[in-house]
Amino acid sequence: MFKFIKAKSPHQSNAERQKIQKELFSYSRTAQHGFPHKPTALSWDPTLRLMALGTATGAIKVFGKPGVEFYGQHQNPTAVTKLIFLPSQGRVVSLCDNNSLHLWEINNALVEVKFQALEGKLKKISTICVESSKKHLLLGTEGGNIYLLDLATFTMTPDIIYQDVVMQNVPEDYKLNPGAVESIEEQPGKPSNILIGYNRGLMILWNKSSNTAIKTFIANQQLESVSWLENGETFFTSHNDGSYMKWDIEDSDKQLLTTPYGPFPCRTIPKILAREQKGKQLIVFAGGLARATYSDKYTVSVMHGDDHHVCFDFTSKVIDFVLIDSKPQNQDSSMENLVNGGNIGQKAEPEALIVLAEEELVAIDLECKEWKMMCLPYLVSLHASAVTCSQYVSGVPEELWGILKEAGRAQTSHLYSNKIWPIDGGDLLCLKGSKTRRELLLTGHEDGTVRFWNAGGVTLTPLYKFSSSSFFVGDALEEVSPDAEDMEEEWPPFRKTGIFDPYSDDPRFAVKKIIMCPLSGTMVIAGTAGQVLIAKFDTEVLEEPLKVTTMNIVNDRDGFVWKGHSQLTPKSEDIRQNRGFQCTSFLQLYPPAAVTCCALQADWGLVAAGTAHGVALFDYVKNKAVMVKCTLNPNDLTGAGDAPISRRKSFKKSLRESFRRLRKGRSQRRSNNPQSNTVASPVSPAVRRLPTTDDIVETKPIERQIEARPTDDAMGSFVRCLYFARTFLINMQNTNPTLWAGTNNGTVYAFTITVPGTGKRESEDVVCQLAKEIQLKHRAPVIAIAVLDGSNKPLPEPLEVEKGVAPLPDTTQAHRVVIASEEQFKIFTMPNLKPYCKYKLTAHEGARVRRMNFATFNGHHPDYKDYSEIDLLCLTNLGDCLILTIPDLKRQLNAAAIRREDINGISSLVFTKNAEALYLHSSSELQRISLSTTFSTHARCFLTIPKGARDGAIEDVAEAQENLSVENLDLEEAVLVNGNTEVKNNSLTDKAK
Repeated sequence: MFKFIKAKSPHQSNAERQKIQKELFSYSRTAQHGFPHKPTALSWDPTLRLMALGTATGAIKVFGKPGVEFYGQHQNPTAVTKLIFLPSQGRVVSLCDNNSLHLWEINNALVEVKFQALEGKLKKISTICVESSKKHLLLGTEGGNIYLLDLATFTMTPDIIYQDVVMQNVPEDYKLNPGAVESIEEQPGKPSNILIGYNRGLMILWNKSSNTAIKTFIANQQLESVSWLENGETFFTSHNDGSYMKWDIEDSDKQLLTTPYGPFPCRTIPKILAREQKGKQLIVFAGGLARATYSDKYTVSVMHGDDHHVCFDFTSKVIDFVLIDSKPQNQDSSMENLVNGGNIGQKAEPEALIVLAEEELVAIDLECKEWKMMCLPYLVSLHASAVTCSQYVSGVPEELWGILKEAGRAQTSHLYSNKIWPIDGGDLLCLKGSKTRRELLLTGHEDGTVRFWNAGGVTLTPLYKFSSSSFFVGDALEEVSPDAEDMEEEWPPFRKTGIFDPYSDDPRFAVKKIIMCPLSGTMVIAGTAGQVLIAKFDTEVLEEPLKVTTMNIVNDRDGFVWKGHSQLTPKSEDIRQNRGFQCTSFLQLYPPAAVTCCALQADWGLVAAGTAHGVALFDYVKNKAVMVKCTLNPNDLTGAGDAPISRRKSFKKSLRESFRRLRKGRSQRRSNNPQSNTVASPVSPAVRRLPTTDDIVETKPIERQIEARPTDDAMGSFVRCLYFARTFLINMQNTNPTLWAGTNNGTVYAFTITVPGTGKRESEDVVCQLAKEIQLKHRAPVIAIAVLDGSNKPLPEPLEVEKGVAPLPDTTQAHRVVIASEEQFKIFTMPNLKPYCKYKLTAHEGARVRRMNFATFNGHHPDYKDYSEIDLLCLTNLGDCLILTIPDLKRQLNAAAIRREDINGISSLVFTKNAEALYLHSSSELQRISLSTTFSTHARCFLTIPKGARDGAIEDVAEAQENLSVENLDLEEAVLVNGNTEVKNNSLTDKAK
């Protein structure tokens, strides 16, 4: 048995180390990327040109120009049912499902400042209207009354528009019960007049000053929504039978009824908007399709006069939509005029339609003849197809970055409009010395695609898409684009819109692992059916058949029978591949089980892939198999490697062992002094900082008893990690190319590789052979392996030394290998694999390792400006992020980053080299966190309010720049002034989590 000796770190006092800890390590939640989970409300501020979204979990997000983002969270996670901006004030009011109203202000952060609630069933708010004077909110209720909320004090006024009073001048037939207030709309040009619409079809033009009814309008169908034209003389109403009506204010009997998709019974039109555009009426409405034929469709129809009519067809439910007006030409020079609701210059007309659907946001360019979609700078649906894996790539070369963006534009130029994004409110804070970061987030998806995202800033935007499914024979028919005549004959004139497509043609297409080497422009995509594609970036079009190689991992097991799915069939004919990433080699593993791990060594031209059955090493330069290593138990010939549990062990036996461990653990805890355990409890605050490094060594924590896992577990053959390294595996005289593989039963295989020199690479074969084998005592799954050079720094990535990105690794002293199992980290000195140090995570804290990576931490205080160190990052199954020093593995920080119940979030987390991490906060949204005091990605933005619009607001850009200067602020303050409410109020963060 190995005896581990505690490593002696260089002399450093406790006080000095405490200072360094505060200088380097800090946990914060920063930016959010992607589309919010379960959106419920949408609002638009036409003067400040901001858009707000509310969600079912009580989150509010405000967006302006790309990079301008403000986040807020209700203290009680109640669904937001409606949002309404107070124009030009930088304020938004939210109505929640519990009938409470909340006033939010953008003071360089989205902060809730006031609260009001209405109690009683009859006071349930059904609609909201803000007066153009911005003095009151008009609150329509289910009981039929309209209440006034004073916006200055955010309290209810004694003035109430009672339904009984309004009904005095109504015909006797409609006095019975008009129903709830469905709509309140102020008459354009006459702010004293409001049009009140009741649920059963009664509408009354009411004068607030004199409390009298001016006119009455009666519809025969249930009312859904009301929309005025700008002239204030005409309004439109939509109804539950799929019809809409046009009304003349001067003649209530003069009305025009239209059922656009009749004559058969149609679905409700829940919302309609009517405007003037280029001298013609522009009408936009949701729904209204024939009930029997199209009950499963979600649509928004746009009609411009008699010339243009499109029914935009979405794949998810439509929540709401708004029209974005073009910016008046002289708006910027006279912001004060906007406070009073005035428009300057030419008349503003609708230029874009924003549709919020349940799973995506879509923008339509209404000034483009074809009404094309617009590219989104934010809120892009990550989950257009379900995300299955991801990789973060830093330091992409400028040349590759440029041609990658060009290739991506070529893929989508025919689909999207070139119009500049119209939502452009707010301003960005200019920081001295800020540089553009060329960083990529690669996401693998269920449909076989790999999407490239620009992840170097607050906005996560798509750059490029690679589709692996195009290389295989499928049953799906190719889509045939209809010609112009067919489109004219089709009714309704449907047009598929949006990118959300949750359906996959074949579950075997799903991408399991992605690896990209940015310095060589090489990418490896591994899938569910044992397919491994090697793609290289090229600017020329490639047209040739696929080069296919098959490797049988279980060829030495004669009795093996595969009972899983069949492999995909690659296309045999020539495949045309446009510029971008082009598949140059295709490796098919047998059995065609899902690839569990993958490694790429672009300098050597090698790819290693692991499955539930073993490891395969492939030379993609010569398209030739190098080595296979079967990891199956000799007795396991059933091919059940993909089964979720071992069928050998009975359920009773498993349950009995679990209870036995539980009893042992309890008795062990009772027999020890509980105060000797220095580990914080699971309910402690989000960040737990250790006092000093030396204190940790001196205090011996309680160790849980860890039992060895069974040797006959059928899951033990899973290969969990693969790692290439040039290191001292055989002796200290020469470094050798090596491949390391870790399995689910705690076995580590170390292979030596002989790679021919550059001149002989094409003629001679690569040779690989097993050199050493390590069996961990408790047979815990091996999660990750890494080698440290003589100066205790991780070995550089392939080609980093050749390209001048990283210095040569230190070979003057012995290398060390870090082996991370689920239970602990162990460091061995090579080549003799002498134990050096270990950190028992499971025994000390009851957690298990899920991810391991390394990151660089830098100081920012003048005393530590030149200080930096590389530390080990760890994610546990409890959602905690740990920082450990190397090589002595002393814990520096423990941050509760993800809820332990959020299994998908924990399994999706990826670390970056700069101590950031991203994980799926929901199926559609990424949360970004930082563990460093000096490096974080958060919105650096502010909002300038017109003079006189709101007391205490920033009214000048120069003032904003001065107030928001972050040169002399620490990270937490910098995050505060840049729109992250969660950091400002930790109680909100905890409740939101």
